[in-house]
Amino acid sequence: MIEGQKAPISPSYVQQMQGDNKNLNAATLVPILLQIPLNNTHLERARSILQTWNFQENMDLAAPALFETFWKHLLADTFQNDLPKNYWPGGGSYWFEVISHLVHQPHSPWWNNKKTFPSQNRDQIFRKAFAEAVDELERTLGKDPAGWRWGNLHTTTFRNATLGQSGIAPIEALFNRGPFSASGGSSIVNATSWNAAKSFEVTVLPSMRMVVDLNNLQNSLSILTTGESGHAFHPHYDDMIESWRSIQYHPMLWERSAVKVSTSTHLTLIPR
Repeated sequence: MIEGQKAPISPSYVQQMQGDNKNLNAATLVPILLQIPLNNTHLERARSILQTWNFQENMDLAAPALFETFWKHLLADTFQNDLPKNYWPGGGSYWFEVISHLVHQPHSPWWNNKKTFPSQNRDQIFRKAFAEAVDELERTLGKDPAGWRWGNLHTTTFRNATLGQSGIAPIEALFNRGPFSASGGSSIVNATSWNAAKSFEVTVLPSMRMVVDLNNLQNSLSILTTGESGHAFHPHYDDMIESWRSIQYHPMLWERSAVKVSTSTHLTLIPR
């Protein structure tokens, strides 16, 4: 290595980066939420799971389930009474930015629902949204916050582009796969977006991840969401799903010798 030259970034580091589930929106809002008196021991007990959260939205954690449900209700309670339904916030980077400024204006008219009296402020809307979030999670995921999981809400279904939305249930069952729990969220590096005005289901995702080592192409890695075969009954139709969900990869084989060693079958095309 030339003196002063930086060491090349390893594929494992890029792999770790692509799997980063940190929610910077939560990093902004959770400290504020933790400071607001809830005046309710039941809600305070639920809120305690946010105290040591590192803002990583892993599918097997309770904290992101609580935060994202709170976020959904916060957006609804703040904006749905002032905006037409077609403009209700779906979350994501735009609304992250809007709220990040609004939270520093605790008496902004946006916090006030014009249908209520007396007028409301930021802390009251935070308190209301949080209570609604706890109520929703207790109804859907159970009474014990320790058992809540983000992946029980945030799921992805891989739908076949041709027949996966045919409207015929037996056909869809043959060609679609899922739902599967997913980590990540909207405007996160592991970008499994969802629409806060509709549901927690994944709407947009990284359909392929790739790590290319330009210093040694043989070290390169990649993964698809489902598999390399388009045949619904082929083992390679959906054998990448678990690797994709857990941010694992398959090697990209560049050298002919490596391809030969790893070959399991051959496809021969004979012209007629």
